[in-house]
Amino acid sequence: MAAGEVALRLAIPQRRERSPWAMALRQLLRNRLAVVSAIFVTLVIGGAIFADLISPYDFATNHLKDNYALPGSTYLMGADALGRDILSRTIYGARVSIAVAVVAATVSLVVGITYGLVSGYFGGRIDDIMMRIVDFLYGLPILIVIILMQVYFKALSRRGSAVGLVGLIIGANKAMGGLLFIFIAMGLLNWIGMARITRGQVLSYKEKEFIEAAHMVGANNVRIIFRHLLPNILGPCIVQETLSIPAYILTEAFLSFIGLGVDPPTPSWGIMLQEGYQALRSYSHVLVAPSMALTLTVLAFNFLGDGLRDALDPRLYE
Repeated sequence: MAAGEVALRLAIPQRRERSPWAMALRQLLRNRLAVVSAIFVTLVIGGAIFADLISPYDFATNHLKDNYALPGSTYLMGADALGRDILSRTIYGARVSIAVAVVAATVSLVVGITYGLVSGYFGGRIDDIMMRIVDFLYGLPILIVIILMQVYFKALSRRGSAVGLVGLIIGANKAMGGLLFIFIAMGLLNWIGMARITRGQVLSYKEKEFIEAAHMVGANNVRIIFRHLLPNILGPCIVQETLSIPAYILTEAFLSFIGLGVDPPTPSWGIMLQEGYQALRSYSHVLVAPSMALTLTVLAFNFLGDGLRDALDPRLYE
């Protein structure tokens, strides 16, 4: 190679290749609304984790003389009917919402992706049987089924005489403030949508040239699924699950509002709304903190999901 050609190549700045995930992160950071939402979600998660350190009072401690105390120096957001600090209960309530969001999303993601991968990759009779099961589950009214399951679980818990595995589950549920039954109820059915999305992605990718090349070089099914298919379909699945998190949070709030959620005095934004709406006319401040926390958290996850969807769309890259 001539010296002039070498000098010319050195003078021209070489374009640095970026990985798909680096390009997605760059695209996400350009979305200001998504970045603000991510910061807010991080603060909510941090508040839920360190609630013991940042809450001014214990969530269950009541001071009856301060019932319905107005916001001020003693109680920044006021007190409820039992004189409990609303700000502290709102901070602790974030634990319930974030726990439900994380567990429900994780169960849905793991079960749905696994089910959809097997169904889409192997196809044929296996795919037909597995998808007919999903179609049957889709025909069930999920919210009504969750309510019925919660009624059954609550009845078992009130009976309190169960032994063996059932007794162990009831004891664990009481120790978790009623969260375990919510995890079970929401995790059993919410994966079916993820399974369909995963199956569609697999059907699209398994006919691509790189999958055929993997077959040609003798790669086994496990290697093809986990080394070639899963990394390519994981992005859209994560985006879809992020967009589903607000529904999980709202479902938990609704169950707690109608008395089928966590067990008092465990704080939940739904329980706080149920306890405060009766005093709406006289003491409206009781509803401000939990309603704002619920609304802003749901909006933040929605905006973050939209930002992730745009960031993982290669057609939007410049």
